[in-house]
Amino acid sequence: MRKRQAGQAFILVLILLAIGALVIIPALRLTFTGLKSSQIVTRQIKALYAAEAAQEYIIWKLVYDDFASEFTYDGQSANFTFDCCGSLVDILVIMRAVEAVGGTCLTGDDVIRPTKTVDPDAVDSNIDQTYTYTINLEQISDNTSQGLDAIYDILPSGFGPSISAYQDDSSKLSLDGGVTWLDVPEPHVFYDEGHLVLKWPADYDWETEIGAFSSDNSSPNYFHGIRDFTPGQVKQLKFEVRDELKAGVYCNWVVLKPWNTLSGATAPITVGSTADNTCKIGMLEVDKMADPELVLPGVSTPIEYTISITNKDTSTRQIEEIVDYLPPAFYYTDGTTSGNITDTDGTTSDVTIDEPRKDVKYVCGADRQVLRWETFKSGEETLALHSGYTLTLTFWAQTTTEVSGTYYDEVFVFTDSDADLRQVFVNIGVTAEEFGSTYSWNAGKVIVPTYDSQTDAGTVIINSNMSLLIGDAIINSWEVE
Repeated sequence: MRKRQAGQAFILVLILLAIGALVIIPALRLTFTGLKSSQIVTRQIKALYAAEAAQEYIIWKLVYDDFASEFTYDGQSANFTFDCCGSLVDILVIMRAVEAVGGTCLTGDDVIRPTKTVDPDAVDSNIDQTYTYTINLEQISDNTSQGLDAIYDILPSGFGPSISAYQDDSSKLSLDGGVTWLDVPEPHVFYDEGHLVLKWPADYDWETEIGAFSSDNSSPNYFHGIRDFTPGQVKQLKFEVRDELKAGVYCNWVVLKPWNTLSGATAPITVGSTADNTCKIGMLEVDKMADPELVLPGVSTPIEYTISITNKDTSTRQIEEIVDYLPPAFYYTDGTTSGNITDTDGTTSDVTIDEPRKDVKYVCGADRQVLRWETFKSGEETLALHSGYTLTLTFWAQTTTEVSGTYYDEVFVFTDSDADLRQVFVNIGVTAEEFGSTYSWNAGKVIVPTYDSQTDAGTVIINSNMSLLIGDAIINSWEVE
């Protein structure tokens, strides 16, 4: 009995040895792989910690070690090595002075900027021609609390009086920069005071504000969501008109509700031979330039601003007031006003852009200095700007801003052009003051740069982009390779 049990045990031992050989060899291989992998992971983790530590070191140098002042132009770079507990990390830092995208904090009620193009914009006279107008709508302001209510398009007096000049089913909307065009409901087309007028939505009433664009996608006035914008978003509305125009220059106007935002006379069509293809009638062009455009963070810098005002009207215009809103943390330097508009200091005041809009509290929280000129050359209360001429006003401001970003200036020019206010504008609720003012929108940009940072620890590379704040930094992007 014992001999039989011993034989059985011997067989079991042989079986275990056979199976054990099959199991032990993979187990040893797994153990070896585990140890090797552990070494690799340890090296990777060490490299990751070193690369991250180098990024923290860059932030410290930019914020506290005056490293940012070493950069003086867009694209300038710096290379150096950082020793993190025996691990050497290669560092590359590049200054980027790229204009910010998206919205900004504007001072007035206007938030969406309308511009207009037309194709073709030059034809021979007395030709039956189809014209494609495109209205570009760009949300400039961060304030999106009030949506777009309606769009009025006042065509040049050469179109009509027959409303059939508008081509049926030609109204289309693009939300992707003109790649895709979506059908939208037809406008209400009517002839008023010598002008063909188009209105979207067709049932909108500016006096009651009933029938506005809707945010409800089940509403017939939804228009693929044309009412609601995000900061920086651009939408386009195009349509076609067909008519036979006589020789001359024909300009278009766009009015946006509820703000009565005016495009000014735009999208000129030059018909026949003419030496002047600019838009006329109550039109000033206001622009502003800043020098320098690049300001290093934390460095006190004088900025020279130049306001240019061009009269594109056929009549002499009287400038009555100029109002300039400096960017946050920019301040006027007394005694620096010059130019052929005035050499008298503007009066200064402070304003916080924090206004209630349509029962929604829109908080921008930006404190800005306002400059106001109401006295012009020789102490006159108005200044004549003749047709085709440009006048300039130059002044200096000082800034020590330490916050990266793009800083815009805004200018309002008020003139007597309200005297040219035509009844067609009155009939859709535009006031004389609104028609007589010209707005620069966000102009005179000054950029406080951001910084691209790359840390290379051999097996790990981290790329980041950061903006500076006062005593701190914001990481805009972070990528580990």
